[in-house]
Amino acid sequence: MNLRIFFFIKLLVLAFISSASALVIGSDEEEIYIDANFSGKNLLVFGAFYSDPSQARDDKSDILIEVVGPSEDVVIRKKESFFGFWLNSKSVEFNDVPGFYYLSSTNEITNEFLNENNIGLLNKKDTQLIDWSALNIDWGNIRNEEDKDSFYDALIRTKEIEDVYRKVNGEIDIIDGNLFRSYIEIPNTVPVGQYKVNLYLIIDNKISNEYSYNFMVTRVGIEEAIYSFSKNYPLIYGLISLLIAILIGWSGAEVFKRFRKV
Repeated sequence: MNLRIFFFIKLLVLAFISSASALVIGSDEEEIYIDANFSGKNLLVFGAFYSDPSQARDDKSDILIEVVGPSEDVVIRKKESFFGFWLNSKSVEFNDVPGFYYLSSTNEITNEFLNENNIGLLNKKDTQLIDWSALNIDWGNIRNEEDKDSFYDALIRTKEIEDVYRKVNGEIDIIDGNLFRSYIEIPNTVPVGQYKVNLYLIIDNKISNEYSYNFMVTRVGIEEAIYSFSKNYPLIYGLISLLIAILIGWSGAEVFKRFRKV
């Protein structure tokens, strides 16, 4: 019997012999390796939860999957025009923000629910300012709340463009009423380190049960060597990169000259 099918059956049995809020989860990878040919991967997350088969789908328990990547520091800069030149005028450093963030649910989850349960990135409420103390931020000379909102929006927008922040609905498939699976896209831009998968079982708009596990993203081969060298010797790495760029540019110019002569 296929190992994955066996695991699915085991999850189903565990779910039904446990309490009414039973919850179990697993994935097809414990470690994702990034090498020179890595172009991204779909991580399969699957498991089982209890729900009454006689109930309509909308009346059953809901599943919320959250994936949080390793922390990193991000600097967001704002450019302004000075005598026709666009220059950096303001900057904000966001410390310890997730390098990857994914949130998905079987049904749409409100921002109020996420805020009440401290899930997700900071969620804005129309009638309430963001509690910036929840993040470690060096605001520099930024004091205005509107400017703070603008920089935070720019942070989220930048991460979404890089495809490392996603909040979606409908990507969790329910199988036979109690099994579920979801394919989470891990792009080639993700940072290395430990990732945490949080699974929440929601009943009557309340978290009934939750489960967490970790997986790793690791660089291997030439990718690891280049990455380690750039971190340990940033000045030398920068000079080598500049030299390579100059050599490539010079080689291209020489080839072009030869073609013109021909």
